[in-house]
Amino acid sequence: MLEFYYVRRVMDEVYDRLCDVYLGTSVLGPVRVYSARDVADREFWALFCALVDFQMPVVSVLNPMLTGLAKYIEKENLAFLNLIYDFELAEKVLRGFVWYSPRGSRIGFTHRFVKISDVISLFAAFRWIHEVYGSLGSLVRELYARHMWDSEPMDGVLRGLLEVLQSYGGHPPLVPKSINSPLKRLNLFFRWLVRPYPDMGLWSFIDKTHLFVSLDQGLQRVLTRAFQLKVPFNWRGVLEATKFLRKINPEDPTKYDYVLSRISIMGYCAKNIAKSQCYMCPLINLCNSSKSPKIIEAKPLTPVEMEILEDFLKIHGREFDKVITEYTLGKYSADAFIHAKSCIEYIVEVERELNYTAIGQAVTYRYLYYKHSRKIAKPMIICRKASKELKEAAQLEQGIEVIEVPEI
Repeated sequence: MLEFYYVRRVMDEVYDRLCDVYLGTSVLGPVRVYSARDVADREFWALFCALVDFQMPVVSVLNPMLTGLAKYIEKENLAFLNLIYDFELAEKVLRGFVWYSPRGSRIGFTHRFVKISDVISLFAAFRWIHEVYGSLGSLVRELYARHMWDSEPMDGVLRGLLEVLQSYGGHPPLVPKSINSPLKRLNLFFRWLVRPYPDMGLWSFIDKTHLFVSLDQGLQRVLTRAFQLKVPFNWRGVLEATKFLRKINPEDPTKYDYVLSRISIMGYCAKNIAKSQCYMCPLINLCNSSKSPKIIEAKPLTPVEMEILEDFLKIHGREFDKVITEYTLGKYSADAFIHAKSCIEYIVEVERELNYTAIGQAVTYRYLYYKHSRKIAKPMIICRKASKELKEAAQLEQGIEVIEVPEI
């Protein structure tokens, strides 16, 4: 197991790079689209979105559908609470709003396992909560205060909320039936409401150190492969996974839901490991199961590579105060090590054209540099040309700075 310091440094860097992008691949995107001023309205909208977030494609169906519903409600000068109090209106809206998927326009709420009648039943539970407590936040605040001194305060809050939802109208499949399940959707909801941006940050009265990880089978797979942490897919697994993440970041353990879930969402860590795209996984340097690229043993730069590097320095040389070519990393070597005047260190791969092998080399050299120096350098690929798609992927997923250098 790598030391937690290095794991946290890598995961924090990935989080900072990807947290905005995550909104496009998470139901948190449409949660944030709904801009109601009334906090109670936004709380119920967020819970609804979390509870329908299962067994459906997020990018192609759930996100556009929920975004379309939010925009329709706002366009009609309605509030989500209007649907909760008027079931006839709710059914009319849910059957008739127009939304746009990648395949064209569609009409009405759709889900593989949820009927509109199930949604109406859930709204009955929402209405009871609003009538009795005034808001979802008031109910949660009361539950949290009741369990504040428990060893795991959010355990009692989750089960208290689940009991209310089950008792006053909510039922499977929208409301989890088993209290021993991972309760992924409820944990996801609490993270949205408690953590700061890109989450909502509405419930500052809950300490984010008490939150639980949103465990699903994709995240379970990533934990097993990357960290050899085999957790069962049940409530005990949630506790074990959360305990592990608290060792990495005691102050904000569920922050890494973003990093770990994206890897499976994007297909980088596939169920069939042979189909995994390890080169594109931002945790390749941490993963015990990654298909690491074959590293080329130390050899001098070719004349073509040296020319590319020299042209790069003619253009950007004023930004740097140290350049070492054929930088030794044990029995291997990176094409160059560059130290910027801004004190950023770069470990460099030089290629005529950006390709997957270059990406693999760059991320491997980043790890080898840390192994030898105990410092984290930023990977850089200097090349003559790079396709837009591959350049964006390298920069976004791996944090590699890709510089295209014209011939001088």
